[in-house]
Amino acid sequence: ALILKSKMKIGDLVKWESVLNDSMDYHTVEYGIVTKMSRTGHTTFSAEVLFNDGETAWFDTQTLEIVSEGR
Repeated sequence: ALILKSKMKIGDLVKWESVLNDSMDYHTVEYGIVTKMSRTGHTTFSAEVLFNDGETAWFDTQTLEIVSEGR
């Protein structure tokens, strides 16, 4: 069964983890709020995330983890 709707939505608090090398020696974890959603394919979505430093960036929703759902 295909899921055509993203579970992630605007207002969700998400976690993004960046691994800078294969051995996991150095990685960063950042938290942000989803500000926009965009369908990128039949079953794929991207989310624009606003981080607490004021920066925004787009990510494939599969690379983000929902920490807390927005109301």
